[in-house]
Order: sequence, then C-alpha cells, then structure tokens
Amino acid sequence: MANRAERTPDEVRKVIKTAKLHESELTDITQVLRFAEQNVHNLNLKLMLLDDNLLQEIEAGNQLIFKGDVDENAVLCTQSRTYDIKEAETSNSLHLVPDLLFAASTGLDDTTANNSMEGDSDSSFDTSNASLNKSTDSDDGRPPRSIVHKDILNTFFTYYEVKPCKPRLLKLQKLLEETSYRGLELEYEVDKTKLLTYEGIFDVIQASRAELDEELVRLQALKIGEHYRLLDFDYEFRILSYMLDLIEENSWPLNKISREVTLDSLKDLVPACILEAMFGFYTMESVEEGGTQYYQYKEDKVCRFLARVLLKSAGKFNLVEFMQAWRDSVPEGMITHKSMLAGIAITDESSQPPVIWGFSASDLPEDLNQRFKILFQAKPKWTLSEISPYIELYATEKLNVNALLTKYARASAQDGVRVFSAKHMK
Repeated sequence: MANRAERTPDEVRKVIKTAKLHESELTDITQVLRFAEQNVHNLNLKLMLLDDNLLQEIEAGNQLIFKGDVDENAVLCTQSRTYDIKEAETSNSLHLVPDLLFAASTGLDDTTANNSMEGDSDSSFDTSNASLNKSTDSDDGRPPRSIVHKDILNTFFTYYEVKPCKPRLLKLQKLLEETSYRGLELEYEVDKTKLLTYEGIFDVIQASRAELDEELVRLQALKIGEHYRLLDFDYEFRILSYMLDLIEENSWPLNKISREVTLDSLKDLVPACILEAMFGFYTMESVEEGGTQYYQYKEDKVCRFLARVLLKSAGKFNLVEFMQAWRDSVPEGMITHKSMLAGIAITDESSQPPVIWGFSASDLPEDLNQRFKILFQAKPKWTLSEISPYIELYATEKLNVNALLTKYARASAQDGVRVFSAKHMK
C-alpha cells in the first residue's frame, strides 16, 4: 500500500480547477478513490437487494439461510418465509468503498447542503454561473486541503434480486418414504443411514422452519426416537382399523370417543408414540362431560383414507359399486361424498358403466409441464374442480389456478360446462 502513488493537495487543487469548481463551495476533506491491491480485493462479496421484511430480519439479528443442492436453484430462507434468488445486471458499475465519508463527516454545513438541493431552477442556474466565475479566482492563498485515500474493495456489475416464493417441499415426502415405518418386526429392513433428524431434513429441504413444520404436520410425519418417519400405508390402515373397531366394541357415539380407553386398549399392539400420533391425526376435541374431554373422528379424513384403501386394491372400479363399498367401509353414521375424492381419484361418468380409479396428486412429477402431460393422458378433459387439487400447489398470489390453466391448457365448453384439455391436441 505504501508503494502506491498518492494524490497530493496540489494535484487535487488542479483537478478542482479543471472541473471549474471553487474550493469555497467544497467541504474541507477530499476523498480520493483508488482500486485496492489484489490481496485486499475481495471477490467473494455479492450485492443483494432486500425488501422491507428481509431488512428487518437482518436488523433484528436473525439468520438468513441460503439453501439448495447443486441441481437446484438456490433460495433464501428466513424463519418463516422463502425467497427465490436471481442474478440481475446493473445499468452502471457499482463500487464498494468501506468507510466512505458522507457530507456531515467532511465539514459540509447542513444548511448549505439543504439550500443547494432545494433551490429552484433559476437560482440553481445563477449559482452555477457564479461557480464558473469563481473558478477563475485564485485558491492559492487557501490552506492545503485535507486528503483522505479510500480503497475500492470491489466493483459490481450484477446483484441478486429476491422475491417471495412458495417453499419447495415436493421432495420431502419422497425422502421420508424411503424409511417408512412398517412395524417393529420389519425395522431390520430399513436402511438406517437414510433416517433423518429434523436438522437433517431442514438442511436439504428448501423451506423456512415455519413452512417445514407445517408440511411435516400435513404429511403426518411423526418422530420415532430421534428421526422423523412416515407410516407405511398398510401399517397406517392397520392401526386406524384397530382404532375404529373400538367405536362399535364400546358402543360409542361418534362425538364421544375416549382417548384414554383407546390408548389403553391398544397399548400392547401399537407403540405408544405411534398410537398417540395417530389419535392426534384423526380426531379432534368434541364435548366435555364431568371433567372428561371426549373426541370425534375427522369424518373427511377417515373417509378419504378408507377410499384410498379401496382404490389401491383395484384398477378401474365400477363407480356405483365403489360408492356402495365405500359407504359400507366407514363407521356407521359417517357420510361419504364424491367431493372427498378430490386429488386421490378420477371418475369417468361418460363410460358405460361409469368408472373410478385411484390417481393421487402426490404421485405426479414435480415438473409442471410433465404434470399437465400426465393429467391429460389420464383424462383428456377436466372441469376446474376436478383438476384444481392436482395443480393448486403451484399457484401463487399473482398466478392462481385459473391463470395456470390459461397458460398450460386449453379451455372449451362441453354440455354447457367449462372444461380444460391439452393445449396442443393431436
């Protein structure tokens, strides 16, 4: 640093005169910018444009975490939000100069600064002319200027833009399915190296902690030991059947299910942590009598799961026969309805006889183009209510389901009903 040539006060004074400025209009300190030596130049620094929420997070001392595998576009996560990151170019190069002095630190009077900024166009013109006239005056009698040299640490031609986006959660279910719990007797088949703790999941899923917690609840992931697991479908059916059988055995009204009796009756058949989690998944508080809290099963949730059980055991199912078998499979008093099948089955009422078959949204590819391709291969024409459960995950505040369909599908009318089909039909 010491070997680099530095501006002298005389050189600075010559530059001021060449620029037709007068020292009386300038602050007492001149800052000379120079490029830092190579060993000081920092190529690891990046610029990022923050919104108000991100700025508040930083000012509060909260963590911002960049997340993404090598084959994923990076995201930025706060405690509760996820942001998409994209690189953008600047119209001009930007210099990063640490400890640069601003007007108040260089001896500029605030009143003078304000007046120079607030003057009207006429007075500004007069001031400019006055400055030109003063530039011919001599500054030789003035004391030498104070010179401060500042290093340009880096020069930027790009910066990162961030905008709120939906968390990228689709791979979470696939990761957890690799270690699904199928019962104690089958634990020896599980690859223990693939078991994931909460922090292990958080490290690989592009979501904030709040968004991840919400998705773990939606997937019904439960903690067994130190690891989060999903229940195997057949195992979950077995446990739910045990629980539902107690309704008839104890002649319980649907709104007076006893948690204590349920847990006690099944404690020798099901591990306590799983039984308690299953009871939490499928019930909710109902009435309280004599200091005892009673529960009731979530009708929609129970009926949907039992529909999946029936659909799994067959290919295409006669719709009328399926609806009857479904009604017979649920506890007495629960009512099944076609609307409960949204996102888990397709019906074709134009065929003879009408049919139904299992078609789960969770089994479709993550890529939206591929998802639409498979949807229209499975069924050429969909109503809005039929197709929405399969694509609503991709909707945003600015791009709702209707907008997605406008972009990826073709709308038409069939018997007075609006339907959607592949955009480029053969």
